[in-house]
Amino acid sequence: MIATDIDGTLVNDQRQLSEFTINTLKKAHEKGVKIVLCTGRPLSGVKHLLHELGLDEFNDTYVITHNGAQALNAKTNEVVFRNLLSFDDFKALSQLSQELKVHMQTITTDSKLYVNSQNIGKYSIYDAFYTNMDIIYTPADEMDPALQIAKIMWADEPQKIDAALALIPTAIKERFDLLRSEEFFCEFMHQNASKGYAAIKLGEFFGLKPDEIMTAGDQDNDMSMIINGGFSVAMGNAIPKVKDAADYITDTNNNDGLAKAVEKFVLNN
Repeated sequence: MIATDIDGTLVNDQRQLSEFTINTLKKAHEKGVKIVLCTGRPLSGVKHLLHELGLDEFNDTYVITHNGAQALNAKTNEVVFRNLLSFDDFKALSQLSQELKVHMQTITTDSKLYVNSQNIGKYSIYDAFYTNMDIIYTPADEMDPALQIAKIMWADEPQKIDAALALIPTAIKERFDLLRSEEFFCEFMHQNASKGYAAIKLGEFFGLKPDEIMTAGDQDNDMSMIINGGFSVAMGNAIPKVKDAADYITDTNNNDGLAKAVEKFVLNN
């Protein structure tokens, strides 16, 4: 099984798949290798890539979304597992966000992005645009307690998030898995929601051992699968700690680094 990050790994900086990457992953899939996209995106932000890779034709294509909050069948939406946030988690983070005056957004498993302020914010618009999510404005006291919350995010100016992070109470830090996925995003997730945990659990679902899983990534949110994967690949454009933790450092995402690693270690070319 190959569990690969998308942004900065599978696609180039223009968020596009190269022909070489498409053909290489198709060859690996033809050999019986499971190709699993493992991303912070919702399913709606992954489907076009599955189509380009030809993986949407198969009933056994699974994806890991929301940085490991859930794994599901991309065709049938059958859920393998979910580690979601509760409505009490939402209320706690909503109150904290108001106190710290930082913009908050709530992402649900059905690819909806909820904001509680009529001032939606440019970073929420950016996130929704690139991941094909609908933005829904709902005041905090009108949010549906039955929502299936994959993650809650701060989406604001980097300096505002920096300042807010410095003031987060210890109880909040201990309650959630915090992830700075971009300088303008900070994500709050269930403590058992991580790409590494999800890759191992999905591997178990396929009957695979951890040492039969190749992982690839470039950023902080990929660290858990770089550490826990059987064979881990850091992109040439990866942050230093990802490179330090990986078994192999490949070329950059703009130079087909993932495909080159798959050719070398999976296709043995």
